Amino acid sequence: MADDWTELYRPNGLAEVVGNPKVIKELQQWANSWEAGSPNFKAVVLMGPPGVGKTSTALALARDYGWGVVEMNASEQRNADAIRRTALRGSRSETFSDSGEYLSSKDGRLKLIILDEADNIFGREDAGGIPVIAELVATTQQPVVLIVNDFYELSRKSSAIKNDTLQLKVSKVQGATMRNVLRRIAIDQGLEVPQRVFETIIENSNGDMRAAVRDLQAVGEGNLQMGEDDAFVLQSRMSVKSMYDMMRDVLHENDTKRARRTMIDTDENPDQTMMWLDENIPLEYKDPGDLYRAYEHLSRSDVFLGRVSRRQYYGLWSYASDHQSIGVTSSKARPNRGWAQYRFPSYILKMSRSKALRGMRSGISKKIADHVHTSTRRALQDVLPFMTSMFRTDPEFRLSIIDSMGLTTEEVAYLLDKKVDSAEVKRLMQEVEKRHPPKEPQTKPVRAIEEERPKAKVPDEKAPEKRPEPKSKQSSLFEW
Repeated sequence: MADDWTELYRPNGLAEVVGNPKVIKELQQWANSWEAGSPNFKAVVLMGPPGVGKTSTALALARDYGWGVVEMNASEQRNADAIRRTALRGSRSETFSDSGEYLSSKDGRLKLIILDEADNIFGREDAGGIPVIAELVATTQQPVVLIVNDFYELSRKSSAIKNDTLQLKVSKVQGATMRNVLRRIAIDQGLEVPQRVFETIIENSNGDMRAAVRDLQAVGEGNLQMGEDDAFVLQSRMSVKSMYDMMRDVLHENDTKRARRTMIDTDENPDQTMMWLDENIPLEYKDPGDLYRAYEHLSRSDVFLGRVSRRQYYGLWSYASDHQSIGVTSSKARPNRGWAQYRFPSYILKMSRSKALRGMRSGISKKIADHVHTSTRRALQDVLPFMTSMFRTDPEFRLSIIDSMGLTTEEVAYLLDKKVDSAEVKRLMQEVEKRHPPKEPQTKPVRAIEEERPKAKVPDEKAPEKRPEPKSKQSSLFEW
């Protein structure tokens, strides 16, 4: 199997990282402060969309400064024990380099702790991960890099992550920069790539450097004499339109055929496209008549979607899509001339950001149901609201519930509506631990141990002899 070009051409240092020069400069200043022994922030957060080089930048930083690397990525379990065992312990202990050289922190030898996709820590598998990350940021003796796609999802769970870290936003790579990188790779691989192929790769990647390199490998590997027709391979593979393209063709233009074709190329089910249209129709349709007719078609589309749900007959999706594309486009009396900034559906954003909270609420309800012997639904609807109110007002009830139900730190923070690393939550968990001090091993006197030992069986000298049974009696079927 051929090598992955994204790994083969990964930057060896910060000088080879393309784009985001301001981020590179601030990272170097942060690393220099660690080298001097006086960092203003112990951890840095690299945030940005996938494929823009966040992980490559962190690894390049470690190579430039000769730091060791301790990395945890999304393929590993990131619960409290795993993070404490790998990242937290690694931030406080010595290490060895890749070549086996001992790295001593006393001599200024550092190691970089990298936690990739730190915002995707949720569920039972990653239970307790956020408090340990907050502890890592507060107590680390080694530089830490948190790599996230959505910093809001991570920062709202912990004030320490939000206030005690240096946040750097990594932007998408510009087309001209991406073109230079792709040309260098093509020259190194001995490829003659037409300009049209380069432009198609850059357009399809949408600023994702990793996707662009993989597209170049897909079209160029084993194809040394590349022609312009090879660009059609990428176009057919990457013909899926974005939702923003669909919004422009449906809401801004007046071509119903084009609107329908774009909706088909978007490759999204009508439930998703309906939420996008519902969010963005008021931004484009200012005339009350146009607005009324557009939502009339949207409501008819919803009727067909309801029939699909009841009958499980997905052939009705075509009628729903036609109302959303042809119907909404033809609702306006004239094409819109203004400019509107289309928005991502707020409902999807709210549901995505509340996923962890909803999972936390379900977990607490399950514990309540097991504790009071009722259903999870009844515990969620009837018990949890009143228990939450009592939990916040009655300190003794609070300690008793944590102790009897075995609530975790995240669940306590949810019930108190506090951050997991807040002083109140920490104090409360410490009080619960004081209620169960570790038991000291009890030592027994030697005489008691001797008495507990099983005594050897002494054969009875006057045991009666067993009389032989008479031969006439049958002892088994085999003697018949």
